[in-house]
Amino acid sequence: MRDIKVAVAIPTFNRKELLIKCLEAVAGQTLKPAKIFVVDNHSSDNTPELLRQLGYDQSVNGVPVNYTYLEENGGGAMGFSLGMELAYNETLQKDGVKYDAFWMLDDDGLPMPDCLACLSDYVETYGYVTPVLMDINHPDQLNGACRGSHDPRVLQQAYGGGELLKGYCNPFNGGLFSRKAVDQVGFPKRELFIYGDEMNYDQRMTEAGYPPVGIFSARHTHPVMLDTDVHFLVLGHFKPVPWKMYCMSRNKVYNKKTRQGSVLRKFAVLAYYYLISQIYLLLWQRSIRWVKLFHEAFCDGLKERWGGEKKYM
Repeated sequence: MRDIKVAVAIPTFNRKELLIKCLEAVAGQTLKPAKIFVVDNHSSDNTPELLRQLGYDQSVNGVPVNYTYLEENGGGAMGFSLGMELAYNETLQKDGVKYDAFWMLDDDGLPMPDCLACLSDYVETYGYVTPVLMDINHPDQLNGACRGSHDPRVLQQAYGGGELLKGYCNPFNGGLFSRKAVDQVGFPKRELFIYGDEMNYDQRMTEAGYPPVGIFSARHTHPVMLDTDVHFLVLGHFKPVPWKMYCMSRNKVYNKKTRQGSVLRKFAVLAYYYLISQIYLLLWQRSIRWVKLFHEAFCDGLKERWGGEKKYM
């Protein structure tokens, strides 16, 4: 177990009961983090009052807490970005000691007790390591199927059969990033609001020379996502909630545009994405409203215009 100083960033919004469980799981790690940074995206469910009542706005099980309540909802991307930035800039002692690594967690996930300890053994070597994501209701099963199975051993075999799963990533479901990697890459892009912000950070880390490495012994549990989306023709993806569809589409365009690679290939991928999505929205959803929304999102992603999700919320 490495003796490193780890800061934790947890964004939250109207999930006070889940947040409490997450904080207790984080503070109960066999390798205790040095501090937890909670960024509250303007919760309206009395989250601040509950944290004050429990004293969790100050510390949890001896682990200090920095609780920041925002005046407006900036989305999960804001929470992760600001939480990491606050931790990155904080000095622990008068002699200038800084945090060695930054652990990113959703407020509805629960890391296994030795998750951080397992990750910490590898973070300085690889810069960006992630745990295996498990079903919170069935902690012995994968959160998502691998080769048709939820057995983690199948996942392990798919990545070569060892402890290191090179290329496996869960950036904000327990991803641990070294200070050196953050020095080079910077913070998550807060303007993305939600959907695709984690893959944008993974993309930037990989392109900077820090491709993700999954640690098989490190386990993080998370609710299985109920897939209400429609997938179509390779790149197509439809979310039936306007602001979610807008964010997902805009951020996907931005990520594809900024990915390293030839301009011609990126143009072809984006043109195909636009054409197929509009055909689907027009013919299957039969909605000019969705066509216009997607067009706006597509153009905003290309031109890097931010904040458009607010008109749909």
